[in-house]
Amino acid sequence: MNTSKNRTAIILSGGKSSRMGIDKGLLLLNGKPMIQYVIDVVTPLVDEVIIISNQIEYQRFGLPVYEDLIKDAGPLAGIYTGLKYSKHDKNIVVSCDVPFISEKLFQYLINFCTNYDVTIPIKNNKTHQVIGIYDKKCIPIFKNELDNNQRKMKVALEKINLNIVDANQFDEKEFTNINTSTELKNIA
Repeated sequence: MNTSKNRTAIILSGGKSSRMGIDKGLLLLNGKPMIQYVIDVVTPLVDEVIIISNQIEYQRFGLPVYEDLIKDAGPLAGIYTGLKYSKHDKNIVVSCDVPFISEKLFQYLINFCTNYDVTIPIKNNKTHQVIGIYDKKCIPIFKNELDNNQRKMKVALEKINLNIVDANQFDEKEFTNINTSTELKNIA
């Protein structure tokens, strides 16, 4: 029996963490690095997990770590890099700083991704571009955007076949990304 899921999880850990002063994914939440929560959630859904980061410390998780192919260009460059290195057409993309994300939310997005280049959730009228299912078909479009010094995810997503899925039935906490040590203390 083939148990292959034909999906890769791309965890974006390339942020500068200017507000935090330390790499966000490595910060401890209840004694566990934030990125570990994300790894634990995505692993059952994929055949491969890769981390996109310019920080060598992420190698301690025993997963492939790739540096951004285009430096200092934000999440768009991180997603582009992940798609280039991914072994699969369909990819779960998620940032390292959403420790309360659930397997159920990703499964929900997967259910709606078949005929789309990108499927992302919307919660309380806010889209979440770094929580979604991205297809390798986006590579040339994202590369073109980056080559033209266009860094905004929203602009790039206007150029592909995008599916925005209502995720209002999911808890707000799942979409909470932690950007400051105060936020981390308040949420723990």
